[in-house]
Amino acid sequence: MKEVEKEKQEQGRTDEQENTKSAPVSETWAQETIEDLDDFIESQGIYIRQ
Repeated sequence: MKEVEKEKQEQGRTDEQENTKSAPVSETWAQETIEDLDDFIESQGIYIRQ
């Protein structure tokens, strides 16, 4: 049983690694993520002073 679980975990890790390799990352990804989060928070009716 434990061996099967280990294999699934290893496969999961490799799937995650493959997904991150295929996704292009822009140079401004951090700023874009902050803006996306700000938009989401505001859409929930919460406004943050800046």
